[in-house]
Amino acid sequence: MYNDAAHQMDMIAPFGPMHQPIPVAEIARAMTKANTFHNINITNSTVGVVNTGDLAQISAMIEITKGKPTEEFGTKLKALIESIANEKGGDDATKKALAELTKTIGDQVLVERKPSSTVVEALFEKLVSMSSGLTTILAAAEQLRAAWQHIAG
Repeated sequence: MYNDAAHQMDMIAPFGPMHQPIPVAEIARAMTKANTFHNINITNSTVGVVNTGDLAQISAMIEITKGKPTEEFGTKLKALIESIANEKGGDDATKKALAELTKTIGDQVLVERKPSSTVVEALFEKLVSMSSGLTTILAAAEQLRAAWQHIAG
């Protein structure tokens, strides 16, 4: 409607350059697509389940693992955060806590110069116990733990 009105105004009173139409179809298509946050793809998630600041940090962690010995860990980290965000079951508070634990594990393993095996294992224990009823998240958490154990030796 705005495009039609602007076009008619340009025809009646051509002041300045011609109006460029608003790309309504492209805007609608962009709004209905799944949101991609750099390295993380989230579809049909409840708003606010995963903090976008946490997503930004996790995405950066995934990015820094590419082409390095920790790349498998980055891939499993991505799979876990996507499964948390896209999980249909469970309550939002649990998913938010799981996402925070995932970020903290990533911080310990990838950001700390010398990650503490004791701390990382304790975080994994909490992650596994909290995700016990959510099979997709539990499987992704176990795969991430296996990748950590491969790194830790």
